[in-house]
Amino acid sequence: MTPQHLVQEVSQLFTLPEVAVRLNELIASPDSTTQELVEVVELDPGLVAALLKLANSAYYGLKARVDSLPRAIAVIGEGELQVMAMATSVTTTFKGLPADLVDMASFWDNSVTCGVIARLLGRRCRFRQTEQLFLAGLLHAVGRLVFYTCLPDEYRALLVAEKPTDETLLAAAERRVFGFDYAVLGAELLRAWNLPAILQVLVACQLQPDQATAFPREAALLHVANVLAAGVSPTLKGTNGQTGSAACDAVAWASLGLDETVVADVILEARLQAMEVLAIISPAASVIY
Repeated sequence: MTPQHLVQEVSQLFTLPEVAVRLNELIASPDSTTQELVEVVELDPGLVAALLKLANSAYYGLKARVDSLPRAIAVIGEGELQVMAMATSVTTTFKGLPADLVDMASFWDNSVTCGVIARLLGRRCRFRQTEQLFLAGLLHAVGRLVFYTCLPDEYRALLVAEKPTDETLLAAAERRVFGFDYAVLGAELLRAWNLPAILQVLVACQLQPDQATAFPREAALLHVANVLAAGVSPTLKGTNGQTGSAACDAVAWASLGLDETVVADVILEARLQAMEVLAIISPAASVIY
């Protein structure tokens, strides 16, 4: 059993919607036009509604209401458009997973919280690709969904035998039982989806950021965001993570050059933003607030 084998199996069940795939291609192309983006987005009424909600949200604080798709794209920009397209796609792609293994509302709450924290930390570190950091955070745990889909019985047995009490122990148990963890598996899924290399690297190295030969500071940042998100919104029932930088890899935290005092502010801001984002992309998940 390999990550590639599991991803090949799950890819037959869960594929990115064509709208998301086409938007990724257009945004990656220097020759694409706003009209082309509009024409693709219009194929997905749910995405149109999400973009209009986002453009009119408190996050942008515009006085005049945005009531057209071209105006919404102009307001939020191509980077945020890609974020919303991927967010609405992945939250609707994975359905029918075993309820005893995963509560999807909690899963997406944790994922969005991780994405928001990654973006907020990225801005404080003056990274340019903060939308990509959000996507890395949003997608950081999709490998778990592959496990739940392909190996539900084996994963139940792991939980019973190992009784992990936090995310670190759970990932270690995955490596012992399956030979690889959710981070490696998630990166393989992103590779199959042909998503940007930075997302693949960050997701693969989130547990061991020192192994990232490319994008090392971004990988360190996602590691920190993951740890902080687990403290704010854990996905493993009955656990609570730490919320301070002391819970993170010391080298990863130091590489960001941030003061410990930013953590409380980031978490507070992340709670508010995550609630707003969830209400747009996954209303069912937002009810947990």
